[in-house]
Amino acid sequence: MKTKIKKAILKITPDFVYEKYRDAKANKHVTIYNQNSKFTKYTSKYKKVSVIVPNYNYEHYIEERIDSILFQTYPIYELIILDDKSTDNSVEKIEQIIKKHQEIKIKFIKNEKNSGSVFSQWQKAFSLAKGDYVWICEADDSCNKDFLKNVMLGFNDKDVVLSYAESMRIDENNRIISPSCRDWMLAVSKTKWNKSYINDGAEEIKEALAVCNTIPNVSAVVFKKSNQIEVIEQAKRFKISGDWYVYYQLLSKGKIAYCHKSLNYFRKHSKSTSTVASRELEITELLTIQSDIRKNYELNSEQIHKQSFRYGAIINETSDSFRNEVSSMIAKKIAWIIPWPIKGSGGIRTMIQNANFLVRKGFECDIYVEEDYANTNESMKKRIIEYYGECLCNVYVGIDFKKEYDLAFATYSIKTPDYLYYMKKNVKRKAYFIQDFEPWFEPMGGLYLEMEHTYKYGLSGVSIGKWLAHKLTNEFNQPMNYFSFCADTNVYKKLKNVKKENAICFIFQPDKARRCSNIGIKALILVKKLRPDVKIYLYGSDVDIKLDVEMENLHIMPITKCNELYNKCSVGVCMSSSNPSRIPFEMMAAGLPVVDLYRENNLYDIPDDGVLLADTSPEAVATAIIKLLDDEKLRNKLGKAGYEYMQKYPIERGFDEFLKFVNDMLNDINVPDGNVTKIYKREPVLPSQEVINVMDAIKEVPIVPKDSSKFVRKLVVIKRYIRRKYASIIHKIFRV
Repeated sequence: MKTKIKKAILKITPDFVYEKYRDAKANKHVTIYNQNSKFTKYTSKYKKVSVIVPNYNYEHYIEERIDSILFQTYPIYELIILDDKSTDNSVEKIEQIIKKHQEIKIKFIKNEKNSGSVFSQWQKAFSLAKGDYVWICEADDSCNKDFLKNVMLGFNDKDVVLSYAESMRIDENNRIISPSCRDWMLAVSKTKWNKSYINDGAEEIKEALAVCNTIPNVSAVVFKKSNQIEVIEQAKRFKISGDWYVYYQLLSKGKIAYCHKSLNYFRKHSKSTSTVASRELEITELLTIQSDIRKNYELNSEQIHKQSFRYGAIINETSDSFRNEVSSMIAKKIAWIIPWPIKGSGGIRTMIQNANFLVRKGFECDIYVEEDYANTNESMKKRIIEYYGECLCNVYVGIDFKKEYDLAFATYSIKTPDYLYYMKKNVKRKAYFIQDFEPWFEPMGGLYLEMEHTYKYGLSGVSIGKWLAHKLTNEFNQPMNYFSFCADTNVYKKLKNVKKENAICFIFQPDKARRCSNIGIKALILVKKLRPDVKIYLYGSDVDIKLDVEMENLHIMPITKCNELYNKCSVGVCMSSSNPSRIPFEMMAAGLPVVDLYRENNLYDIPDDGVLLADTSPEAVATAIIKLLDDEKLRNKLGKAGYEYMQKYPIERGFDEFLKFVNDMLNDINVPDGNVTKIYKREPVLPSQEVINVMDAIKEVPIVPKDSSKFVRKLVVIKRYIRRKYASIIHKIFRV
């Protein structure tokens, strides 16, 4: 009963009280083994555990160490002692112990010369061991008599490759320094190691070992013996962190088991000192392993931030020259200032996707949402995940940088460039992530000119697509790089079991003027008048419209449903009056021929072998659609050509191009001049007489949101007022 009460109290005890409890324990001694215990001989009902004791100059502890092994309640299969040319009386002491336990077969191997590496001894241990499991017991450590019994339970799961127990820290006289090593892992997790668990190896790496060595003592570990020698050979290049490297490599092959009881006794020696040189070596090895894990495992920004916290706590104890030397190994920190997330926003989705990609490549990315509508950081991140499917970044509400960043991106021409341009601290390099010529989103006036002026700030720019880079370079002398329009070919692709329909799909977004919904709807009415059997699907907005012509509105859909739609339709329609949308490229990736507008903005990025660009009138767009509906050969030709073109432009290509820009920025490499050439060579499609003859069908058609035009207009007015208010005061804030 007392024990239960004690455990309950400890569970709710604050950390500072726990520290006092731990200090009180320091004067107590640990019981190494029961003097009345008897050696239990191995039988076949137990798993075969080979125990290896590597020793170098530990004559004072070796007997205690060996006794703690021999009197385990779980019998061992064999005991092998390795002496690495000790200079004290270790050899004589070990020989005395062997004589004392003549009833037990103990193999003793003495090196002719010192190996120079503890991992050479590990390597020898694994080569000598005949058991199925290996327990490496460092000669100065000890353990509870029930250690092996508890740790071996983990191997009841056949996929476990490493099982270990919590360690108690003791001093040279067996006094308890601390009842566990959990304080070492507080930066990783405050709760993870409070109870026993079995975990997938890859998950354990990402959750724990990616940050630091969360298994502080090899004596606490039992390994499954299977092809470990090669891994240990690689570990020999590390002087301090080779054990961490071994754990990380082994866990890529299976599960880990953990026992929360402090059954291993990890001895800390008071004479051990830390020098600047040892600190620098420790950080170098830490960064090497952290960097290696980032390359091989997908971490999120929180995990990468924990990595930086680990080395950040000790790196100031090193020299300036050393910090410069290892700077390339440290995860770079990148901030993104984004507008309020809007459901269905392709632009914000692109920002999040690129930020996620950088995280996967080992960067630490933080997203700052510029406006606060009473959301917490946690609720904002949930909103982003709900709208865009994934967010590996830390998310903060409000523009208050929490740390110093190597690079920060403005992403939207209202406010975000102002925030960044006038920011005087916490950012080393400033960049502009530009997805469209955004002044065109507003009527000509003060706000338009303010947005246009942001291109004169001189922030290093990166655009999606060539046209935008071309325009900003030539008209505003804005330094520009660009990455290609690409599509996720794992999502947007041809589907075998989808039946083609005589149908058109149109990305209908009346809330975005640049998507020219009025032209598109009028064109579709004309098509329906001339080809009444054709089905018309609208999608991309939850706004409904009143029409006498039958069109099915599918509203905002998941991207997989979009791909299904592209596969069953004969023609895809997208109106791009400013920078091209991603939509035509995603349609092409699904093998769907596309109709868009013939304007300069589309001539630099859209290929002429997958798309028909029509003159900027409803009748011309209708003509292009009908041309594809009526000509199966042309339709198939464009569909095939567009599909083949997009196989060269998977989304990974765009990510890699963006990554190059980021690395160039971080290395202070100048961006290209942005001068590009047009790739669309066809003439625009002009109205046919057939279409012109039915133009009267659209004269009186109102293209307005169903039952909500006044409400929508009011919302737009309010939105613009808020933008103007924020934009006007932001200069005052940052110019102070």
